[in-house]
Amino acid sequence: MGPAGAGLLGVGLSSVDVTTTREPVKNTGNPLRSFKERNVRIFFGGIAISNIGTWAQLTVLVLLVRELGGGGLELGIVTACRFAPLLFLGLYAGAIADRVDRHRRTMQMQGALGILALVLGLVDWLDMETLPLLYGISMAQGFLTAFDNPTRRTMVTEMVPPEQLANVLSLSTTVMTGSRLFGPALGAVLATTVGTHGAFFLNGVTYIFFLFVMNTMDTSRFHLLPKSVKSATPIRDGLSEVWADPVLRITIGGFALIATFAFNHTVAFPLTVTERLGESDEYYGYLLSVMSIGSIAGSLFVARLVVVSQRFMLICAALLGSSLIAFSFVTATWAAFLLVMPLGAGMTSYMNSSNIIVQQRTSPEIRSRVLALISVVFLGSTPIGGPITGIIGDAAGAVWANLYGGLVVLGVLVVTLPALKIVTGSVNPVETAQARAT
Repeated sequence: MGPAGAGLLGVGLSSVDVTTTREPVKNTGNPLRSFKERNVRIFFGGIAISNIGTWAQLTVLVLLVRELGGGGLELGIVTACRFAPLLFLGLYAGAIADRVDRHRRTMQMQGALGILALVLGLVDWLDMETLPLLYGISMAQGFLTAFDNPTRRTMVTEMVPPEQLANVLSLSTTVMTGSRLFGPALGAVLATTVGTHGAFFLNGVTYIFFLFVMNTMDTSRFHLLPKSVKSATPIRDGLSEVWADPVLRITIGGFALIATFAFNHTVAFPLTVTERLGESDEYYGYLLSVMSIGSIAGSLFVARLVVVSQRFMLICAALLGSSLIAFSFVTATWAAFLLVMPLGAGMTSYMNSSNIIVQQRTSPEIRSRVLALISVVFLGSTPIGGPITGIIGDAAGAVWANLYGGLVVLGVLVVTLPALKIVTGSVNPVETAQARAT
Protein backbone atom coordinates (compact mmCIF):
# COMPACT_ATOMS: atom_id res chain seq x y z
CA MET A 1 0.00 0.00 0.00
CA GLY A 2 1.51 3.28 -1.05
CA PRO A 3 1.48 6.53 0.92
CA ALA A 4 -1.76 7.52 -0.76
CA GLY A 5 -3.46 4.64 0.98
CA ALA A 6 -2.25 5.45 4.48
CA GLY A 7 -5.22 7.69 5.16
CA LEU A 8 -7.67 5.15 3.81
CA LEU A 9 -6.69 2.02 5.61
CA GLY A 10 -5.77 1.51 9.23
CA VAL A 11 -3.53 -1.38 10.10
CA GLY A 12 -3.61 -3.17 13.41
CA LEU A 13 -6.93 -1.86 14.69
CA SER A 14 -8.72 -3.51 17.54
CA SER A 15 -11.89 -1.95 16.16
CA VAL A 16 -12.45 -0.54 12.71
CA ASP A 17 -14.99 2.08 11.73
CA VAL A 18 -16.66 0.98 8.53
CA THR A 19 -18.55 3.70 6.69
CA THR A 20 -19.91 4.22 3.22
CA THR A 21 -18.98 7.34 1.33
CA ARG A 22 -20.12 8.79 -1.97
CA GLU A 23 -16.80 10.47 -2.66
CA PRO A 24 -14.73 8.72 -5.33
CA VAL A 25 -11.74 6.93 -3.84
CA LYS A 26 -8.72 5.79 -5.78
CA ASN A 27 -8.39 2.17 -4.83
CA THR A 28 -5.38 1.13 -6.90
CA GLY A 29 -1.64 1.65 -6.75
CA ASN A 30 1.62 0.20 -8.02
CA PRO A 31 1.33 -3.54 -7.29
CA LEU A 32 5.12 -3.78 -6.84
CA ARG A 33 5.50 -0.81 -4.50
CA SER A 34 6.86 -2.87 -1.56
CA PHE A 35 9.85 -3.92 -3.69
CA LYS A 36 11.31 -0.45 -3.17
CA GLU A 37 12.54 -1.78 0.17
CA ARG A 38 15.87 -3.65 -0.17
CA ASN A 39 15.00 -6.23 2.48
CA VAL A 40 11.83 -7.12 0.58
CA ARG A 41 13.77 -7.68 -2.64
CA ILE A 42 16.38 -9.80 -0.88
CA PHE A 43 13.89 -11.89 1.07
CA PHE A 44 11.46 -12.54 -1.79
CA GLY A 45 14.32 -13.41 -4.14
CA GLY A 46 15.59 -16.02 -1.68
CA ILE A 47 12.20 -17.44 -0.77
CA ALA A 48 11.27 -17.71 -4.47
CA ILE A 49 14.25 -20.00 -5.11
CA SER A 50 13.55 -21.98 -1.96
CA ASN A 51 9.90 -22.45 -2.86
CA ILE A 52 10.75 -23.69 -6.33
CA GLY A 53 12.63 -26.49 -4.58
CA THR A 54 9.75 -27.04 -2.15
CA TRP A 55 7.18 -27.36 -4.94
CA ALA A 56 9.49 -29.70 -6.84
CA GLN A 57 9.69 -31.87 -3.71
CA LEU A 58 5.94 -31.82 -3.07
CA THR A 59 5.22 -32.78 -6.67
CA VAL A 60 7.76 -35.60 -6.70
CA LEU A 61 6.47 -36.83 -3.34
CA VAL A 62 3.06 -37.34 -4.96
CA LEU A 63 4.70 -39.21 -7.85
CA LEU A 64 6.68 -41.35 -5.39
CA VAL A 65 3.52 -42.29 -3.50
CA ARG A 66 1.96 -43.32 -6.80
CA GLU A 67 5.05 -45.39 -7.68
CA LEU A 68 4.73 -47.21 -4.37
CA GLY A 69 1.18 -48.21 -5.30
CA GLY A 70 -0.67 -45.45 -3.47
CA GLY A 71 -4.10 -44.28 -4.59
CA GLY A 72 -6.38 -41.45 -3.53
CA LEU A 73 -6.44 -42.52 0.13
CA GLU A 74 -2.65 -42.79 0.37
CA LEU A 75 -2.25 -39.37 -1.27
CA GLY A 76 -4.69 -38.00 1.28
CA ILE A 77 -2.78 -39.60 4.16
CA VAL A 78 0.63 -38.24 3.15
CA THR A 79 -0.95 -34.81 2.69
CA ALA A 80 -2.63 -35.08 6.09
CA CYS A 81 0.66 -36.07 7.75
CA ARG A 82 2.31 -32.93 6.39
CA PHE A 83 -0.42 -30.57 7.57
CA ALA A 84 -1.82 -32.24 10.71
CA PRO A 85 0.83 -30.65 13.00
CA LEU A 86 -0.25 -27.23 11.77
CA LEU A 87 -3.84 -28.03 12.66
CA PHE A 88 -2.98 -28.98 16.24
CA LEU A 89 0.04 -26.72 16.93
CA GLY A 90 -0.57 -23.73 14.66
CA LEU A 91 -2.21 -21.41 17.19
CA TYR A 92 0.34 -22.28 19.87
CA ALA A 93 3.13 -21.58 17.38
CA GLY A 94 1.51 -18.24 16.54
CA ALA A 95 1.43 -17.28 20.21
CA ILE A 96 5.16 -18.04 20.47
CA ALA A 97 5.89 -16.08 17.29
CA ASP A 98 4.29 -12.99 18.84
CA ARG A 99 7.10 -12.95 21.47
CA VAL A 100 10.33 -13.99 19.66
CA ASP A 101 12.97 -12.60 17.31
CA ARG A 102 11.23 -13.61 14.08
CA HIS A 103 14.26 -13.23 11.82
CA ARG A 104 16.39 -15.59 13.93
CA ARG A 105 13.58 -18.10 14.47
CA THR A 106 12.83 -18.19 10.73
CA MET A 107 16.46 -19.07 9.97
CA GLN A 108 16.37 -21.89 12.54
CA MET A 109 13.19 -23.43 11.15
CA GLN A 110 14.29 -23.12 7.52
CA GLY A 111 17.62 -24.78 8.32
CA ALA A 112 15.87 -27.73 9.97
CA LEU A 113 13.52 -28.11 6.99
CA GLY A 114 16.54 -28.18 4.68
CA ILE A 115 18.09 -31.02 6.68
CA LEU A 116 14.88 -33.05 6.40
CA ALA A 117 14.79 -32.51 2.63
CA LEU A 118 18.33 -33.90 2.34
CA VAL A 119 17.39 -36.88 4.55
CA LEU A 120 14.42 -37.62 2.30
CA GLY A 121 16.68 -37.47 -0.75
CA LEU A 122 19.16 -39.88 0.86
CA VAL A 123 16.41 -42.34 1.80
CA ASP A 124 15.08 -42.29 -1.76
CA TRP A 125 18.55 -42.57 -3.31
CA LEU A 126 19.26 -45.67 -1.22
CA ASP A 127 15.92 -47.22 -2.26
CA MET A 128 14.76 -47.37 1.34
CA GLU A 129 11.51 -45.48 0.75
CA THR A 130 8.25 -46.98 2.02
CA LEU A 131 4.85 -45.42 2.51
CA PRO A 132 5.11 -45.43 6.35
CA LEU A 133 8.54 -43.77 6.12
CA LEU A 134 7.18 -41.10 3.79
CA TYR A 135 4.34 -40.53 6.25
CA GLY A 136 6.84 -40.07 9.10
CA ILE A 137 9.11 -37.64 7.25
CA SER A 138 6.07 -35.67 6.08
CA MET A 139 4.88 -35.46 9.69
CA ALA A 140 8.28 -34.13 10.82
CA GLN A 141 8.24 -31.52 8.06
CA GLY A 142 4.74 -30.54 9.10
CA PHE A 143 5.86 -30.03 12.71
CA LEU A 144 8.61 -27.63 11.63
CA THR A 145 6.30 -25.86 9.19
CA ALA A 146 3.77 -25.26 11.97
CA PHE A 147 6.33 -23.13 13.85
CA ASP A 148 7.94 -21.62 10.74
CA ASN A 149 4.77 -20.40 9.06
CA PRO A 150 3.46 -17.73 11.49
CA THR A 151 7.00 -16.57 12.32
CA ARG A 152 8.09 -16.11 8.71
CA ARG A 153 4.81 -14.56 7.55
CA THR A 154 4.82 -12.05 10.41
CA MET A 155 8.44 -11.16 9.62
CA VAL A 156 7.32 -10.31 6.08
CA THR A 157 4.93 -7.67 7.43
CA GLU A 158 7.75 -6.18 9.53
CA MET A 159 9.85 -5.44 6.45
CA VAL A 160 7.55 -2.59 5.35
CA PRO A 161 5.68 0.30 7.02
CA PRO A 162 2.21 -0.54 8.35
CA GLU A 163 0.42 1.13 5.43
CA GLN A 164 2.06 -1.39 3.07
CA LEU A 165 0.50 -4.39 4.82
CA ALA A 166 -2.03 -5.38 2.15
CA ASN A 167 0.49 -4.95 -0.64
CA VAL A 168 3.31 -6.98 0.92
CA LEU A 169 0.95 -9.81 1.89
CA SER A 170 -0.32 -10.02 -1.69
CA LEU A 171 3.21 -9.89 -3.07
CA SER A 172 4.22 -12.65 -0.68
CA THR A 173 1.50 -14.86 -2.14
CA THR A 174 2.55 -13.82 -5.66
CA VAL A 175 6.09 -15.00 -5.01
CA MET A 176 4.94 -18.21 -3.36
CA THR A 177 2.56 -19.10 -6.16
CA GLY A 178 4.99 -17.88 -8.81
CA SER A 179 7.47 -20.49 -7.67
CA ARG A 180 4.79 -23.06 -8.43
CA LEU A 181 5.07 -22.02 -12.06
CA PHE A 182 8.51 -23.66 -12.21
CA GLY A 183 8.73 -26.03 -9.23
CA PRO A 184 6.20 -28.73 -10.20
CA ALA A 185 7.39 -28.86 -13.81
CA LEU A 186 11.01 -29.03 -12.61
CA GLY A 187 10.08 -31.83 -10.23
CA ALA A 188 8.37 -33.77 -13.02
CA VAL A 189 11.44 -33.37 -15.26
CA LEU A 190 13.83 -34.48 -12.51
CA ALA A 191 11.65 -37.49 -11.69
CA THR A 192 11.81 -38.71 -15.28
CA THR A 193 15.52 -37.99 -15.81
CA VAL A 194 17.66 -37.95 -12.66
CA GLY A 195 15.15 -39.72 -10.45
CA THR A 196 12.82 -38.62 -7.66
CA HIS A 197 15.74 -38.25 -5.22
CA GLY A 198 17.11 -35.42 -7.42
CA ALA A 199 14.19 -33.16 -6.48
CA PHE A 200 14.68 -33.84 -2.77
CA PHE A 201 18.40 -33.03 -2.92
CA LEU A 202 17.65 -29.90 -4.95
CA ASN A 203 15.19 -28.71 -2.30
CA GLY A 204 17.81 -29.16 0.43
CA VAL A 205 20.28 -27.00 -1.54
CA THR A 206 17.69 -24.24 -2.03
CA TYR A 207 17.20 -24.05 1.75
CA ILE A 208 20.94 -23.47 2.13
CA PHE A 209 20.74 -20.65 -0.41
CA PHE A 210 17.80 -19.10 1.44
CA LEU A 211 19.72 -19.12 4.73
CA PHE A 212 22.56 -17.25 3.04
CA VAL A 213 20.10 -14.66 1.73
CA MET A 214 18.46 -14.26 5.13
CA ASN A 215 21.88 -13.57 6.68
CA THR A 216 22.41 -10.56 4.37
CA MET A 217 19.23 -8.74 5.42
CA ASP A 218 19.47 -5.45 7.33
CA THR A 219 17.28 -6.08 10.37
CA SER A 220 17.79 -2.50 11.59
CA ARG A 221 15.40 -1.41 8.82
CA PHE A 222 12.61 -3.65 10.12
CA HIS A 223 9.39 -2.04 11.40
CA LEU A 224 9.21 -4.30 14.41
CA LEU A 225 5.79 -5.06 15.78
CA PRO A 226 5.24 -4.67 19.52
CA LYS A 227 5.75 -7.99 21.27
CA SER A 228 2.70 -9.31 23.03
CA VAL A 229 2.62 -9.28 26.79
CA LYS A 230 3.09 -12.60 28.50
CA SER A 231 -0.26 -14.19 29.18
CA ALA A 232 -1.44 -17.43 30.68
CA THR A 233 -4.02 -17.72 27.89
CA PRO A 234 -2.39 -16.28 24.72
CA ILE A 235 -4.42 -18.41 22.32
CA ARG A 236 -7.71 -17.58 23.98
CA ASP A 237 -6.83 -13.87 24.01
CA GLY A 238 -6.23 -13.88 20.25
CA LEU A 239 -9.34 -15.88 19.47
CA SER A 240 -11.44 -13.61 21.69
CA GLU A 241 -10.47 -10.53 19.70
CA VAL A 242 -11.25 -12.26 16.42
CA TRP A 243 -14.56 -13.65 17.70
CA ALA A 244 -15.69 -10.22 18.90
CA ASP A 245 -15.91 -8.98 15.29
CA PRO A 246 -18.87 -10.48 13.36
CA VAL A 247 -17.23 -9.73 10.00
CA LEU A 248 -14.23 -11.79 11.05
CA ARG A 249 -16.44 -14.64 12.26
CA ILE A 250 -18.22 -14.79 8.92
CA THR A 251 -15.06 -14.35 6.85
CA ILE A 252 -12.99 -16.96 8.68
CA GLY A 253 -15.91 -19.40 8.92
CA GLY A 254 -16.50 -19.28 5.17
CA PHE A 255 -12.78 -19.53 4.48
CA ALA A 256 -12.53 -22.60 6.72
CA LEU A 257 -15.19 -24.47 4.75
CA ILE A 258 -13.78 -23.52 1.36
CA ALA A 259 -10.18 -24.29 2.34
CA THR A 260 -11.18 -27.67 3.77
CA PHE A 261 -13.15 -28.94 0.80
CA ALA A 262 -12.11 -26.89 -2.26
CA PHE A 263 -8.31 -26.56 -1.87
CA ASN A 264 -7.44 -30.24 -2.31
CA HIS A 265 -5.94 -30.21 -5.79
CA THR A 266 -2.86 -32.14 -4.57
CA VAL A 267 -5.22 -35.09 -4.12
CA ALA A 268 -7.84 -34.50 -6.85
CA PHE A 269 -5.61 -33.38 -9.73
CA PRO A 270 -3.51 -36.58 -9.94
CA LEU A 271 -6.74 -38.56 -10.24
CA THR A 272 -8.01 -36.20 -12.94
CA VAL A 273 -4.79 -36.54 -14.92
CA THR A 274 -4.95 -40.34 -15.11
CA GLU A 275 -8.71 -40.99 -15.09
CA ARG A 276 -10.13 -38.08 -17.09
CA LEU A 277 -7.23 -36.93 -19.27
CA GLY A 278 -5.58 -40.30 -19.82
CA GLU A 279 -2.12 -38.81 -19.30
CA SER A 280 0.86 -40.02 -17.28
CA ASP A 281 1.34 -38.94 -13.66
CA GLU A 282 3.97 -36.35 -14.65
CA TYR A 283 1.23 -34.17 -16.15
CA TYR A 284 0.14 -33.38 -12.59
CA GLY A 285 3.25 -31.22 -12.22
CA TYR A 286 2.64 -29.49 -15.52
CA LEU A 287 -0.95 -28.79 -14.52
CA LEU A 288 0.17 -27.11 -11.29
CA SER A 289 2.66 -24.99 -13.20
CA VAL A 290 0.00 -23.70 -15.60
CA MET A 291 -2.32 -23.09 -12.66
CA SER A 292 0.34 -20.78 -11.23
CA ILE A 293 -0.08 -18.40 -14.16
CA GLY A 294 -3.59 -17.64 -12.94
CA SER A 295 -2.41 -17.55 -9.32
CA ILE A 296 0.19 -14.89 -10.11
CA ALA A 297 -2.36 -12.80 -11.99
CA GLY A 298 -4.82 -13.03 -9.09
CA SER A 299 -2.19 -12.07 -6.51
CA LEU A 300 -0.96 -9.08 -8.51
CA PHE A 301 -4.51 -7.84 -9.00
CA VAL A 302 -5.10 -7.90 -5.24
CA ALA A 303 -1.71 -6.20 -4.71
CA ARG A 304 -2.97 -3.18 -6.70
CA LEU A 305 -5.83 -2.57 -4.25
CA VAL A 306 -5.68 -0.07 -1.43
CA VAL A 307 -8.93 -1.27 0.13
CA VAL A 308 -10.09 -4.88 -0.04
CA SER A 309 -13.86 -5.15 0.34
CA GLN A 310 -16.06 -8.08 1.21
CA ARG A 311 -17.69 -7.84 -2.23
CA PHE A 312 -14.33 -8.35 -3.92
CA MET A 313 -13.68 -11.36 -1.69
CA LEU A 314 -17.01 -12.93 -2.67
CA ILE A 315 -16.40 -12.32 -6.39
CA CYS A 316 -13.09 -14.16 -6.06
CA ALA A 317 -14.84 -17.05 -4.33
CA ALA A 318 -17.42 -17.20 -7.14
CA LEU A 319 -14.62 -17.41 -9.71
CA LEU A 320 -13.01 -20.22 -7.71
CA GLY A 321 -16.23 -22.23 -7.38
CA SER A 322 -17.36 -21.90 -10.99
CA SER A 323 -13.90 -22.73 -12.35
CA LEU A 324 -13.61 -25.81 -10.12
CA ILE A 325 -17.01 -27.07 -11.23
CA ALA A 326 -16.10 -26.58 -14.90
CA PHE A 327 -12.74 -28.30 -14.37
CA SER A 328 -14.51 -31.30 -12.85
CA PHE A 329 -15.99 -32.30 -16.20
CA VAL A 330 -12.91 -31.71 -18.35
CA THR A 331 -11.78 -34.57 -20.61
CA ALA A 332 -9.28 -32.84 -22.92
CA THR A 333 -5.77 -31.91 -21.78
CA TRP A 334 -5.83 -28.51 -23.50
CA ALA A 335 -9.12 -27.66 -21.78
CA ALA A 336 -7.69 -28.68 -18.40
CA PHE A 337 -4.69 -26.39 -18.90
CA LEU A 338 -7.06 -23.57 -19.89
CA LEU A 339 -9.41 -23.96 -16.94
CA VAL A 340 -6.78 -24.20 -14.21
CA MET A 341 -5.72 -20.60 -14.90
CA PRO A 342 -8.99 -18.95 -13.72
CA LEU A 343 -9.11 -21.61 -11.01
CA GLY A 344 -5.68 -20.49 -9.77
CA ALA A 345 -6.67 -16.82 -10.01
CA GLY A 346 -9.86 -17.37 -8.03
CA MET A 347 -8.17 -19.48 -5.38
CA THR A 348 -5.28 -17.08 -4.77
CA SER A 349 -7.27 -13.86 -4.91
CA TYR A 350 -9.89 -15.29 -2.53
CA MET A 351 -7.21 -16.46 -0.12
CA ASN A 352 -5.41 -13.08 -0.27
CA SER A 353 -8.51 -10.96 0.12
CA SER A 354 -9.76 -13.01 3.08
CA ASN A 355 -6.36 -12.78 4.76
CA ILE A 356 -6.07 -9.03 4.21
CA ILE A 357 -9.57 -8.33 5.53
CA VAL A 358 -8.71 -10.26 8.69
CA GLN A 359 -5.35 -8.45 9.10
CA GLN A 360 -6.94 -5.04 8.59
CA ARG A 361 -9.33 -5.60 11.47
CA THR A 362 -7.01 -6.95 14.19
CA SER A 363 -4.33 -5.40 16.41
CA PRO A 364 -0.61 -5.87 15.65
CA GLU A 365 0.15 -7.48 19.02
CA ILE A 366 -1.69 -10.62 17.93
CA ARG A 367 -0.67 -10.61 14.25
CA SER A 368 1.29 -13.87 14.45
CA ARG A 369 -1.65 -15.55 16.12
CA VAL A 370 -4.03 -14.26 13.46
CA LEU A 371 -1.69 -15.36 10.68
CA ALA A 372 -1.40 -18.72 12.43
CA LEU A 373 -5.19 -18.95 12.60
CA ILE A 374 -5.43 -18.34 8.85
CA SER A 375 -2.73 -20.94 8.27
CA VAL A 376 -4.53 -23.43 10.50
CA VAL A 377 -7.69 -22.87 8.51
CA PHE A 378 -5.93 -22.94 5.13
CA LEU A 379 -3.29 -25.63 5.58
CA GLY A 380 -4.41 -27.29 8.80
CA SER A 381 -7.77 -28.17 7.29
CA THR A 382 -5.98 -30.33 4.71
CA PRO A 383 -5.75 -33.35 7.08
CA ILE A 384 -9.55 -33.30 7.05
CA GLY A 385 -10.26 -32.36 3.44
CA GLY A 386 -7.40 -34.34 1.89
CA PRO A 387 -8.47 -37.84 3.01
CA ILE A 388 -12.15 -36.99 2.37
CA THR A 389 -11.29 -35.94 -1.18
CA GLY A 390 -9.21 -39.09 -1.65
CA ILE A 391 -12.02 -41.34 -0.43
CA ILE A 392 -14.54 -39.57 -2.70
CA GLY A 393 -12.14 -39.86 -5.63
CA ASP A 394 -11.57 -43.58 -5.06
CA ALA A 395 -15.29 -44.27 -4.63
CA ALA A 396 -16.96 -41.92 -7.12
CA GLY A 397 -14.14 -40.95 -9.48
CA ALA A 398 -12.15 -37.83 -10.30
CA VAL A 399 -15.23 -35.83 -11.32
CA TRP A 400 -16.67 -35.81 -7.81
CA ALA A 401 -13.24 -35.33 -6.19
CA ASN A 402 -13.28 -31.85 -7.76
CA LEU A 403 -17.01 -31.19 -8.14
CA TYR A 404 -17.99 -31.47 -4.49
CA GLY A 405 -15.49 -28.74 -3.58
CA GLY A 406 -16.96 -26.36 -6.14
CA LEU A 407 -20.46 -27.02 -4.80
CA VAL A 408 -19.26 -26.26 -1.25
CA VAL A 409 -17.92 -22.90 -2.47
CA LEU A 410 -21.26 -21.96 -3.99
CA GLY A 411 -23.03 -23.04 -0.81
CA VAL A 412 -20.77 -20.81 1.29
CA LEU A 413 -21.54 -17.86 -1.02
CA VAL A 414 -25.28 -18.39 -0.61
CA VAL A 415 -24.91 -18.09 3.17
CA THR A 416 -22.11 -15.51 3.40
CA LEU A 417 -23.55 -12.84 1.10
CA PRO A 418 -26.73 -12.13 3.10
CA ALA A 419 -24.88 -12.57 6.41
CA LEU A 420 -22.32 -9.87 5.55
CA LYS A 421 -25.08 -7.57 4.28
CA ILE A 422 -26.87 -7.88 7.60
CA VAL A 423 -23.69 -7.19 9.60
CA THR A 424 -22.18 -4.35 7.53
CA GLY A 425 -25.15 -2.98 5.61
CA SER A 426 -23.04 -3.32 2.46
CA VAL A 427 -20.51 -5.83 1.17
CA ASN A 428 -18.60 -3.08 -0.61
CA PRO A 429 -17.90 -0.40 2.02
CA VAL A 430 -15.06 2.06 1.66
CA GLU A 431 -13.25 1.32 4.88
CA THR A 432 -11.87 4.52 6.38
CA ALA A 433 -9.83 4.43 9.57
CA GLN A 434 -6.97 6.40 11.03
CA ALA A 435 -3.93 4.13 11.40
CA ARG A 436 -2.88 3.58 14.96
CA ALA A 437 0.81 4.26 15.65
CA THR A 438 2.77 1.00 15.65
